[in-house]
Amino acid sequence: MKNRTYNTIKIKDITLEYYVEYRNVKYIRYELREGKLRLVLPKRNKEDVEKYIHKKDKWLYKKLKQYYEKLEKNKRLTSNKKLEQRTLYELKCLVNVYVEKYEKELNVKVNRIQFRSMIHKWGSCSSLRNITLSRDLRFLPDNLVAYIVYHEMAHIIVMAHNDEFYKIIEKEFVDYKKCDEELEQYLYLIKK
Repeated sequence: MKNRTYNTIKIKDITLEYYVEYRNVKYIRYELREGKLRLVLPKRNKEDVEKYIHKKDKWLYKKLKQYYEKLEKNKRLTSNKKLEQRTLYELKCLVNVYVEKYEKELNVKVNRIQFRSMIHKWGSCSSLRNITLSRDLRFLPDNLVAYIVYHEMAHIIVMAHNDEFYKIIEKEFVDYKKCDEELEQYLYLIKK
């Protein structure tokens, strides 16, 4: 999250960091990311902020426990993993190899590939067949780079994450759920 002034509040045995944004919205929004809360309140609202947080104590506590458990699990599972140290140029070369391979296998044509800093995603595919990939792919092992490229290229055929889409994914990556778990672990290492 961007540089903001955070306050803290205690929910059972967890101290939650939060910040408040006042906007032209009708309803209150609770956005929990990386163990921190962004509370979006209507501009006209001048009531006690902590009251609104405590209204969602149960939900917040459950989500925070899940977040910290996942952190501990990733810490344990990544103790023997290390990040690759590719340059962006090396990553682009590797991606091009996979794009050529998967264009033939999937019988699709990628319009354009671009690389950006992405905070919450590894990649995306537009309806124009433009693929955007995170620059952080340079830290991943080859098999996970291949998986992400294939995943985004499969979206040229099926845009949604539905059964039809996962049937395509399983043709090349039978263990795609394991790949997703590993990606979560590498994300933890990158952010660490």
